Amino acid sequence: MKNKKMTRWGVGPQFALISCIYVIIIFILNYVWFSNLLIPISPNLSLIFGIILIVLGLPVFLIPAFTIDKYFKDGKLVTKGIYRYFRHPIYASWIIFFVPGIILIKGSLLGLTIPFFMYFIFKILIKNEEDYLERKFGEKYLQYKKRVGTIFPKLF
Repeated sequence: MKNKKMTRWGVGPQFALISCIYVIIIFILNYVWFSNLLIPISPNLSLIFGIILIVLGLPVFLIPAFTIDKYFKDGKLVTKGIYRYFRHPIYASWIIFFVPGIILIKGSLLGLTIPFFMYFIFKILIKNEEDYLERKFGEKYLQYKKRVGTIFPKLF
């Protein structure tokens, strides 16, 4: 992927495909063998927490989804707004908010493995996107990378 140009979607399509395959496997396993393995909290509480996570994830997904278009077309690096806190907020919205929220609503204990798997896949695939951004933006991206976390804000 050294000289290959990257689309605005980055490694997103690969990430989505691999994640979807894993989700399908987990839900088949859950349905066939582990249907009694439920998250050990009240279904109402689980539903409330799930909805809260999804609602919190909406701006984390929507703001960068609209922001990235303009910056990508202009060939600029986004470092403002939500990008001050996350280098990859769209991935963060899925791994931290949407998928855990859906799993809490569903109540699947086995489903709790999905965000961890997605994070693992993200860490492998994001290297291609990060390498591309380093080549394209050079020192500016390297400095940004030092200051800002991938999908979790840097606290120190």
